[in-house]
Amino acid sequence: MRKRRKQDEAPEAETPETAEDAQQPQEGGEAESPAPEPSPEERVAELEGLLARSRADYANLRRRTLTDQDAAVSRAEGALLCELLTFADWLDMALITEVTSPDAITIKEGVRLTRDQLAGLLSARGVEPISTEGAFDPGTHQAVATVEDAEAEPGSIAAVVRKGWRRGEAVLRHAQVKVVAAPEPPASAEDDAAVAAEEA
Repeated sequence: MRKRRKQDEAPEAETPETAEDAQQPQEGGEAESPAPEPSPEERVAELEGLLARSRADYANLRRRTLTDQDAAVSRAEGALLCELLTFADWLDMALITEVTSPDAITIKEGVRLTRDQLAGLLSARGVEPISTEGAFDPGTHQAVATVEDAEAEPGSIAAVVRKGWRRGEAVLRHAQVKVVAAPEPPASAEDDAAVAAEEA
């Protein structure tokens, strides 16, 4: 009897979780449902969009690369052409020199042929002289001096000091010119009186 009472008084063993408790979500909220798998047609459309964007990015990169290469080549070629223009100036100065001896005349003829070949090379590269006819243009001309000429239009080019060259729209070297200055206005009687007062 005593043994039976002790068994009756023993605490009840913990019961396992029920099926409903096991199915309840743990702390942290409801369980997330998995995202639906895209259909094959949707997956194909997504991949085609990625391919189109990749092709467009590659085309843009290739175009920018070619543009940068062309610009770099043009800058390097422009610097070389400017150096050749200096040689053209020297040849022109040599041709201006008056010679009388037969040997000097022969040498001068060789210089002329060399100058003609250099002019052909420059022309083939699109290099042409800048016009110095008419009015002064600050975009293509560089004024190195002013001269007074009552018969010429003020602002017009009176003389060329050094030829200028351009290649297309780009100016390789501005033409150095002398520009006709505007005539000074005649002094009035009041100005003469003011000058005399300052000198007194």
